[in-house]
Amino acid sequence: MARFEKAFPWLLVGGAALVLLETYRKNTNDRAKANADIKAALKNQEHQAEVLKERKAERRERYTKAVEQLGNEKALVRMGGMYTLIGLVDEWLLDENLDYTEKVREGQVIVNNLCAYIRSPFILASYYDELSEDKPSSEGIYKDNQQKFYTDKAEFKSEADIRLSIIKEIHSRLQNPEINTPGTWSDFEYDFSGSTFFYPVDLTNSYYTKPVNFSGSTYQGNADFESSTYQSRADFSYSIYRCWADFNYSTYQSETDFSGSTYQDGATFNGSTYTGWANFNCSTYREGAYFSSSTYQSEVYFNSSIYREGADFSYSTYQGWANFNYSTYQSEVYFNDSTYQGKADFSDSTYREGAYFSSSTYQNEVYFNDSTYGGKAEFIGSTYQDEVRFSHSTYRGRADFGNSTYLEEADLRRSTYQDEADFSGSVFYREIYFSYSTYSAGFSRFTGCAPQFYDETNRKNTLFGSPDNDFTVENGRGYPIYRSLQSLPLGCDFLTAEQKEYLADKFQEIDETKNKFLEVKDPKEKAELSKNLQALNEELYEWREEATTVKAEGTAPEEEDN
Repeated sequence: MARFEKAFPWLLVGGAALVLLETYRKNTNDRAKANADIKAALKNQEHQAEVLKERKAERRERYTKAVEQLGNEKALVRMGGMYTLIGLVDEWLLDENLDYTEKVREGQVIVNNLCAYIRSPFILASYYDELSEDKPSSEGIYKDNQQKFYTDKAEFKSEADIRLSIIKEIHSRLQNPEINTPGTWSDFEYDFSGSTFFYPVDLTNSYYTKPVNFSGSTYQGNADFESSTYQSRADFSYSIYRCWADFNYSTYQSETDFSGSTYQDGATFNGSTYTGWANFNCSTYREGAYFSSSTYQSEVYFNSSIYREGADFSYSTYQGWANFNYSTYQSEVYFNDSTYQGKADFSDSTYREGAYFSSSTYQNEVYFNDSTYGGKAEFIGSTYQDEVRFSHSTYRGRADFGNSTYLEEADLRRSTYQDEADFSGSVFYREIYFSYSTYSAGFSRFTGCAPQFYDETNRKNTLFGSPDNDFTVENGRGYPIYRSLQSLPLGCDFLTAEQKEYLADKFQEIDETKNKFLEVKDPKEKAELSKNLQALNEELYEWREEATTVKAEGTAPEEEDN
């Protein structure tokens, strides 16, 4: 090989040149192909942009025409315009050439038009009751004009069909086969404020990620919003519900406003969760109002409301301030088996019939003062971990405060008890007051019978942790609290040192758990701590039951007037 290289050196040089030439040719061809590909891609991109531009223009042209159709006199034309608009929203959302933000922006414009149509006034809706009948009423505006009745009824029905169709189409797109997950239209805002729904509204199992506004609306038929999720603000304030309103099993992850509303039929909010503040104040419920088994993770306002039939708030948890003051309950109301982790205010309220607060836990201050109870008032089996005020109140039926634990001061001053009052089976760790010692007008009085602190039948006494109690009541117009030489109600006793130590340790453990609950953010940790709190309160309940039970018969001391 070496001899070949020496003999024919020009062949090697020529071979290298050929390789270089071939490489250059290939590179040139590749560049040409690449340039051609780039030009083709640019041309295709320009074509696609032109196609997209034309498609957008065509959609906007159809949109403009459809909006015009919504204002047409003929119902069929309006219905056609409505379906065109709904189809256009779906087209925008399915367009793969647009980013999601633009899809939502384009769709929102159309959704705004659909909402505006729902909000638009319809004069015949004012005659809902008459036009919902099969024939004219003998007392209505159509009594002398049957032909106009049937003409207006047909127009009324066709318009109701259009608006109901809009709600149905929106509803179907707010849902997903997987429960509690967004639908294709969940990322739009909805403004139905000031609407008159003269047709039934079914928006069950809906999912909203953006704000939704139903404020100032009137519902002539049933309103069903059950099992829905609201990630942003939900506003249902200042509305009128003439038929059944159902908001059961819903989740509100931001602020929620139902204030200033009137419910002429039953209203149900059972099993719901409110993450942000919730406002139900200044509302009127003419039939039953049901809020049981709900969780309020922030402040909730039910104050200044009127309940003309039964109301149920039982089995609920309030993690923030719960405000029920200045309210009127004309029938029975249930607050039993609930937990209040923040302050709770039931003051300045009127209860015409039974009021049931039993088996509840109050981890902060609670106010029942300045209230009137026309029927039974049951606070039995509850735990008060902070101050509780029952002062300045009137109890016309039996008042039961028994079988409860009071960690801090219990204020029962300047109240009137016209029937039985039972405090037996309870533990008062701190002071209990029945009068303002500085002036006589501050005394409470028992006009029906003497209050019970020792239950002979069930052998339940009451235990006190402080010697600084005030059991002075007005004797002239009522019954006294009969006391022993220890200045305690007859049959009662002081807590032993061992019992005080147990309670102090138990309350410290409860406080520590409560503080951890307030600090943690993880839902699983919160749920576990909530279970721990419940278990601690159950332990406390069982301990109190045993501690206040008199073991041997005949242990009640002889009655002795003080």
